[in-house]
Amino acid sequence: MAARCGAMAGLRLMARPSRRLLASWPCAMRGQVRSFAAAEEHAGIHQTPIVDHLWAKRKEAKKRAFTTPVEPSQRGERALISKTPEDSAQSVTYPFSDPDKRWLVDKYRNPWGYVRPGRLFEDLDALAGTIAFEHCRGVNPQEKDPHIVTASVDRIKYWQRPNLEHDLVLSGKVTYVGRSSMEIRMKAQAEPSGTTYMESTFTFAARDPQTGRSVQINPLKVSTPEEEADFEMGAKRDVARKEARNLAEQSAVGRPLDAAGMKMAHALMAEAQPLLTMPSLAHETDVLMSSTRLQNTFMTMPQQRNTAGRVFGGFLMRRAYELARSTAHLFGGRRPVFHELDEVTFMAPVNVGDVLKFDSYVLYTSEEIDPQGHATIHTEVKAHILRPESRTVLLANTFNFTFGLAANEDGTGGSALGTEVSLRRVLPGSYGEAYRIVERYGADLAQVAEDSHLAQSEGK
Repeated sequence: MAARCGAMAGLRLMARPSRRLLASWPCAMRGQVRSFAAAEEHAGIHQTPIVDHLWAKRKEAKKRAFTTPVEPSQRGERALISKTPEDSAQSVTYPFSDPDKRWLVDKYRNPWGYVRPGRLFEDLDALAGTIAFEHCRGVNPQEKDPHIVTASVDRIKYWQRPNLEHDLVLSGKVTYVGRSSMEIRMKAQAEPSGTTYMESTFTFAARDPQTGRSVQINPLKVSTPEEEADFEMGAKRDVARKEARNLAEQSAVGRPLDAAGMKMAHALMAEAQPLLTMPSLAHETDVLMSSTRLQNTFMTMPQQRNTAGRVFGGFLMRRAYELARSTAHLFGGRRPVFHELDEVTFMAPVNVGDVLKFDSYVLYTSEEIDPQGHATIHTEVKAHILRPESRTVLLANTFNFTFGLAANEDGTGGSALGTEVSLRRVLPGSYGEAYRIVERYGADLAQVAEDSHLAQSEGK
C-alpha cells in the first residue's frame, strides 16, 4: 500500500508542469487570438447562414473603403456627419416557406417545430453590429473607423413564438445616439402578414482602435414624431443607466439599491431564516436560491469567434439562454415558455481558448408582475472566465431571462396564468443573494412601467 501511494505521488509530480511552463501559456494563447483576428474572412462560416451573410456584407464594405482612392486634401482627422435612422437600417429575410430551403428550416428548428430563440439571438447580435458599423462609418473611406463593442442588450421581448411555416424578416435601425454610444432597435416579423414576433434593443459603444478610449460618433438626425419619441426614450434609458451606475458606486454593497431596496433585502433574509436554521419546519413551497443552481464549464473554440477574433456575443447569449431554460424547466416541472431576455451586460471580452463557466439560478418567481397575469420564473446567468494559470476569475457577462410555464402538463398551450400553476418561492441564503433578487425585481418593475407608458402613448 505504501509503495502504491508512493507511485501515485510520483505520478502527480511528473504530471504537474513547471511554473515556467505555466507562465508561458497565456502568451501562447494571446498569439493564437491574434491569428484568429487575422482570419476574419472565415469567421462567419461557423455561424448561422444569416450571421455569415451579415459578416460578409461588413467585410465587403471594409474592402471597398480600403480600395477607394482619396485625394490627399481629404486626409486628416475623422469628420462627423449626421445620419438618419434609414441611412444604416438593415434587414434580412428567412425564406422558411421555400420548399428548396428545408435545410434552413432544420437549422432553426427546435424539438417542437418552432424557431430556436438561441439561434435568433446570434442573428440579432450580428445584425445589430452591422447596423452600428454602418452608422459609424465616416464620409472618408480611408479614415480609421472606431471599434464597435456591444455594451449591453437591454431587452429581447417575445410577443409570439415564431413558427417555421412563414417567412421571417429581421430588421433594425438606430434609434438613439449619445456622444460615444448608440441604441439599436430590432424586430422580427412574419412575412407577408407583418405580425410582430419579437422586439429587441441593443446598446453599442465606440472605442478608439488604438487607445481603447471612447470616441465621438456620428450624431443621429431624427425628423418624424416616431423617431423623436424613440430618441427621447433612448435618452431616458441612457440617463437611467448612468444613475444606476452612480448609485452602485455610492452604495456600501456595490448595488444600485436605495433605502427601500435595502429594506426589502433585509426582509427577504428575515423570511429565509426558518429555511436556513430550521429547514424541516420551513414552508414546503420555499426553496433556497442556491438549490436552483445549474452550471456548465467549457473552453471556447476558434469556430465561436467573431470578426474581431474574440468570442461572438451571440454565441454567449445562446449558451446562456439554453442553460437558463434548463434551469427554469427543472424548477417549474413543465416546459418553459420564453418571455424575454431582460438584460445582458458585457463586462469583459472573452477570448478564444478561455475557460468559461456559466452559473444559472432562479432569482424569484411571480404570479403578478406580468401584465397579462402569467406565472413567471426569473433566472440569472453569470459567465466567468477562469484562468487556472494565474488562479484568477473574471466576470465576463450577466444575463437575465424571464420564462413562463406551458399551460398544459404535456408542454402544449401558451404560457400559463398565475392562477393555473403554483410556483415555489425562492429565498436568499445570503445578503449578497438578497441584493441580487431585489435589484432584478426593481428593474423588472421599471420595465413594466415603461411598457405601460409606451402603450398609453401609442393608444393601445
